Amino acid sequence: MLVKNSEIAAILYDIADMLEMQGVAFKPVAYRKAARSIEEHSESLEQVYAAGGREALRGIKGVGEGIADRLEELLRTGRLKYYAELRKKFPEHISALMEVPGLGPKKIKVLHEKLRIKSIDDLRKAASAHRIAGLGGFGERTEQEILKGIELVEAGRKRLPLGYALPLAREIEARLKSLPFVDEAVVAGSLRRRQETIGDLDLLAVSKSPAKVMEFFTSMDDVKRVLAKGSTKSSVLLSEGVQVDLRVVPAKSFGAALQYFSGNIPHNIKLRELAIKKGWKLNEYGLFDRKGGFIAGKSEAEVYNKLGMDYIEPELRAGAGEIDAAMSHKLPKLVGYSEIRGDLHTHTVKSDGANRLGEMVAEARQLGYEYIAITDHSVSERVAHGLPEADMQKWIAEIRKFADSEKGIRVLAGSEVSIRKDGSLDYSDSLLKKMDMVVASVHSGFKSERDEMTKRVLAALDNEHVDILGHPTGRLISRREPLDFDFKAVVRKAVDKGVLLEINAHPDRLDLRDSLIREAKGLGAKFVINTDSHSVANLSYMEYGVAQARRGWLEKGDVANARPFEELKKLLRQ
Repeated sequence: MLVKNSEIAAILYDIADMLEMQGVAFKPVAYRKAARSIEEHSESLEQVYAAGGREALRGIKGVGEGIADRLEELLRTGRLKYYAELRKKFPEHISALMEVPGLGPKKIKVLHEKLRIKSIDDLRKAASAHRIAGLGGFGERTEQEILKGIELVEAGRKRLPLGYALPLAREIEARLKSLPFVDEAVVAGSLRRRQETIGDLDLLAVSKSPAKVMEFFTSMDDVKRVLAKGSTKSSVLLSEGVQVDLRVVPAKSFGAALQYFSGNIPHNIKLRELAIKKGWKLNEYGLFDRKGGFIAGKSEAEVYNKLGMDYIEPELRAGAGEIDAAMSHKLPKLVGYSEIRGDLHTHTVKSDGANRLGEMVAEARQLGYEYIAITDHSVSERVAHGLPEADMQKWIAEIRKFADSEKGIRVLAGSEVSIRKDGSLDYSDSLLKKMDMVVASVHSGFKSERDEMTKRVLAALDNEHVDILGHPTGRLISRREPLDFDFKAVVRKAVDKGVLLEINAHPDRLDLRDSLIREAKGLGAKFVINTDSHSVANLSYMEYGVAQARRGWLEKGDVANARPFEELKKLLRQ
């Protein structure tokens, strides 16, 4: 049986792609709309169906009569006959081919019909042999982009996005903590550093009965295969294809082990070198003197302090100058996960979101926010149901009317406005002037040359109504490379014009990346952490954006939406 909304959504997306390849009109759009809603739905479809049957499924945005029938069959039987019949007519690995940047259903259809391409491997061979360039609608440049796209996709498959890995690891962490013979359990490794993508999941536990812990861990229901089982360390492969490693350590060594398995290699090497200079030894069991006497290890702070430095937060343990800063007491006081006061980039059903205005505001209030900005798409974003200018004017009025009735939270009316190729925005200045919040973003023409893209973004920043540069580099992790532009020039212009740089918290984006955040901070930039939410569930993505900010060495004062509303207003250009 299917259990996850993401699995059901994937099937609907596949159906949409195959229908588009057949040249079917309208239905692909309907299936994608339903898939998007299901993907973003906060409640499991199994729970929805169990509580209200087929009619409850019809209550989900985008789910009409026909799709409700398909969903009911899926939920009742775990299979969908219609889907299976479609799959017989198309390449077996169509979903994998769709992941390659620049390939859509129509191009895949041509490749299948002309070159019998059925898989990524077939695609690579054809492109490498220059068999694709001669096809109508392709060319040599497309052929080279396909090869680059394959590399991007395959690199991404080896690692898990933070937004997928962290909930999964926390679920296992919670299972371990619930055991009476486990004193402590915590996520470690690169996931504790909150890296953008993760290889394997690492967890540490403290227990006086490690054998019992290992038996429980290797016998979990979602374990597909036991890769290794020892007295204090085991590795399993979950049914999702994710490897998880668990180590059990004594309480005395817990801090040392947590530090050891959380720092990256350069960070840990530098720490060991410092220990050696003092005539000591540092490993996962603790910090020891030259005679083997135990110095520290129960807590991480104890280890760092004994080595002569301040405690270093996990997100900074990247071998990027944090140890020198810790020794000279110059580490930043990182912005806290609970210090964000509002979200300034969200979407509703008015454009391509899954939830209504009231639902988004209610969830923001539940999160303890002081303010939220509703920023539905502008007219150019047709695929996202962007609003024509007259409709946006009416929508702003509706938001303001709603905001007047709300107590305890400020609701701002704005838009995510597309930056055209010439750098102009696709709403008039007279409309932009009426908005509380203008997020300007590049949504098309991603492959423009460096000079052209730089001029485009700089021109947008010249517009006096722009408050935020949205997802600045436009990247999609493992799916689309960043825009090519002069980053320093753009940051300097943003600083000069008072435009905030967005740290987009959506796990597919995490844009800006940590190194660019730190570089921009050095140039005087101010930031805003937004979720780019398209559903109430997406509002929880804020944690990933804060993690990105922390890895970029940001403090509370660097982040506009870590400030009370009255202070935030002073940073906005309106």
